Amino acid sequence: MTQPIRVPKTPLLLGLAGWIPFWIPVALATHAVATGRSAAAETALFIVYAAIILGFLGGVRWGQALTSETHQSSTFMISVVPSLAGLAAALLYWAGAPLTALALIFASLFMHWRWDIAAMHRRRLPVWYGRLRSVLTLGACSAAVAMLVLYPMSV
Repeated sequence: MTQPIRVPKTPLLLGLAGWIPFWIPVALATHAVATGRSAAAETALFIVYAAIILGFLGGVRWGQALTSETHQSSTFMISVVPSLAGLAAALLYWAGAPLTALALIFASLFMHWRWDIAAMHRRRLPVWYGRLRSVLTLGACSAAVAMLVLYPMSV
């Protein structure tokens, strides 16, 4: 039996709705730059939401490991890394390194996407999920790049 290639409607709509909290801080940071004020609060909001999403993505992979017949301990261990990366980004932000925090968010989202695509090719995740993750990662990473550009312009 072949796997469906088309992304199911509900995950697609929920995933695209998940872009909104990535892009609202970008829009607010753009306004901050235009009005000459700091985008520190917008950057914090972006990093906190991205950290939540990284935790969610790690949870998806934990769930995938639970349903695997092999229960590979390496997948369980690696699946906690996104949450830790999100936490590290938040700590970096509050330690005064917002650009490093944003870069870590970008890198973490990108690397998790690569991991998901590799798992899709190994048939551990459905093809449609790989396609969905590609679209969602493009939006999230684009927002991270926008924040990396905007933040220095606001300080």
